[in-house]
Amino acid sequence: MANSSLTKVFDGVTADGNSASLNWPGGVGQMVVEGTWGGGTVKLQMSPDDGTTWVAIGGDASVTADAVVNFDLNGCDIRLNLSGSTGASLAGWLTQTVSDGIWGKGIMHCPQ
Repeated sequence: MANSSLTKVFDGVTADGNSASLNWPGGVGQMVVEGTWGGGTVKLQMSPDDGTTWVAIGGDASVTADAVVNFDLNGCDIRLNLSGSTGASLAGWLTQTVSDGIWGKGIMHCPQ
């Protein structure tokens, strides 16, 4: 069964650029990226000011190969950024807060 708390923001991305942004309510989430990399780097970015300024999260949230990365952020906008690629074909997902509280308040709970 597919995990409905993940939102696909990259779908067969072949050129450098940004995903659509998501309004992140704050707390723990995951970035998942996989595919053909073409020498590129995917970075998780956040905007503290509704999309005017974008800042790379840094650390493990900058990947050059298939990866799953956890993050913990205050409320902000988030997106994925692909740069330095040639011949990439990438898929990427970010967690999405769901209405039943599986992801919420910075604590990850396993559904029953």
